[in-house]
Amino acid sequence: MSDDDDRSPSKPVRISVRPPGAADLDELEAQHHTTLQTLPSPQAAPKAPPMPRERGGAHVGLVLGGKYRLLARIGSGGMGEVYRAEHVTLRMPVAVKLLHYNIAIEPDYVRRFYREARAATLLNHPNVVRVLDYGDDDGLPFLVMEYLVGVTLHAWLRDRDAAPPLTDVKDILGQILDAFEAAHERGIVHRDLKPENVFLTDVGGKRTIKILDFGLAHVELPKEDDQGSTLTKPEAVGGTPEYMSPEQCHSLAVGPSTDIYAIGCVLTAMLQGRPPFLGKNSIEIISAHLFLPPPPLARPTGSEPVPPLLEKLRLEMLAKQPERRPASAAVVKKRLEDALDPESLATQLVTRKGNEPLGGRESRAPQWEGQLARANDSTDPGHGLTEVGWIRMAGASGVDPACITGLASQGIYLVPLEALDEEAREKLGVVLVDAGHDIDGAAAKIAEVARILPRARVLVCAASLTPDRMTRLVSAGAADVANAPAGPDALGKKIGRILRRGR
Repeated sequence: MSDDDDRSPSKPVRISVRPPGAADLDELEAQHHTTLQTLPSPQAAPKAPPMPRERGGAHVGLVLGGKYRLLARIGSGGMGEVYRAEHVTLRMPVAVKLLHYNIAIEPDYVRRFYREARAATLLNHPNVVRVLDYGDDDGLPFLVMEYLVGVTLHAWLRDRDAAPPLTDVKDILGQILDAFEAAHERGIVHRDLKPENVFLTDVGGKRTIKILDFGLAHVELPKEDDQGSTLTKPEAVGGTPEYMSPEQCHSLAVGPSTDIYAIGCVLTAMLQGRPPFLGKNSIEIISAHLFLPPPPLARPTGSEPVPPLLEKLRLEMLAKQPERRPASAAVVKKRLEDALDPESLATQLVTRKGNEPLGGRESRAPQWEGQLARANDSTDPGHGLTEVGWIRMAGASGVDPACITGLASQGIYLVPLEALDEEAREKLGVVLVDAGHDIDGAAAKIAEVARILPRARVLVCAASLTPDRMTRLVSAGAADVANAPAGPDALGKKIGRILRRGR
């Protein structure tokens, strides 16, 4: 994987929940395995810290709470800093996270800091960072964590020359899902999962994943544990735009499905080197999460083919509506294992009526590298969205990502037939065949659709259309034809006319 911007995970951005100009912690949130100490009682967590004393510059050499000597700064961001440190008595290596002084005087941010500590201590899980202590040193809150040697998933992906093998994807994502299964069982929703918050370390000679930074976590705590107003105001948007679910973008209530969406974004980054949506600014990225289907998966040249069941799982995790995503992290992990199991792959692929599936099995699999989310995933069921089946023949490029996005903005979602179950396929009114120059192949597809999906009408997008080629397609049963490359406005009008004629 290269270091080019369009091939690497984009730099995370925080909006609304941090002061102007604040950036996210970039890399390490290091840790160390030891017995978990008892945190201060919730009532002892600072409510409104006094103006801290001026220390000036780095904190290296300071001893916090009389116990933790700061040895070196290993990370810095808009909220605070992370230091390598040691317990002065036990000489045990730890990591200490500090809030910046200008942040430490804000009660809401101190409560969020305490929330991070509380959420982590509720999760005694090998794939979750362990918080060892929490305290306040003369108005400066600090968090003590186990110390790890390793890299974030962001750095691991960035520094690779190629996409990771699918065996690594399965291992890393499986451990992430284990952590979130445990979190969700305890009523904890992370709300800010991204590659920067996934840490790769070594425990007993085995790669181990640690989930970091529960600062934005939604935790169902007893009332006496969480006094005061909510951490995020109703109109505020909290998270990192590239990995935020549509409901987060709307500042709606969040649940486990919010994390499932973020895990789908992380899976996408692992498969193609970047999350599903990038943009010039946060608003552009948020708009894409709200309204656009995921663009085609762009696997680096020479990468392993993505199995159809894995792509289907990815797209379902990125569904716009929470209820259309997989029900739990445990369900996602089971489907991940099935998707990467050849025997399971052979038995679970959707079957069709007729002897031969559309395009044959060998031609189907590559088409999954570039598929879209289910069509009528929308945060507003009143949009009147329309699913259109999509068959992309070998070498065809008449329907490009810009056209797909343009159609989506009109409420028309192109959905690969492989992504639809039998019930959904039978409801289709239109199937779009992106034929390229293969007119005879397109005619054969028209006949096949007529046999398998008798209710659907076929629109063919083909290159170098001449009167004779158009006549050939219409004679084969095409409801309409469009010249390739197609524009979204013209294609949308043709789809609309076909649907109106079919009523």
